[in-house]
Amino acid sequence: MEMSLSRKFLNVAGFLDYIMGTLALILSVLISAAGVYVFMHPALAKEIPSDFGRFSILVLGIAVAAGAVFTILYGYLERAAAKDPAKIMPVWVLSILGVVLETGNIIIELIHHTAIADMGYAFICLLFSILVLVIANNVKKEAGR
Repeated sequence: MEMSLSRKFLNVAGFLDYIMGTLALILSVLISAAGVYVFMHPALAKEIPSDFGRFSILVLGIAVAAGAVFTILYGYLERAAAKDPAKIMPVWVLSILGVVLETGNIIIELIHHTAIADMGYAFICLLFSILVLVIANNVKKEAGR
């Protein structure tokens, strides 16, 4: 059976999420290694402008790793839904959550008086989240759900 354009897009988006998640996972390992290095050499912690002190870089590495694992999982779910439209519900729910979170991010940035010109990445993320939601909705209709 030929894949619809929506399913092809979902498959490509899943593949891109695999790539981005893997790159983020590599970055998290590098950040965590730097955090361990700073932890082993307390004199370096004085150079870090943070209230967290020596743990800040390590915590950042762990947070990036968590985001990377989520991105890889999301890519897996997208690719599974592209192959079998009956598996679209987790992607559909997460895409709604993505739109809500990105909208909240833009509202928070506006409250903090961030210039619109500096919010380009936030708007791109919102547009991509909306696009994935529309695609997921198309695949959901295709699956008859």
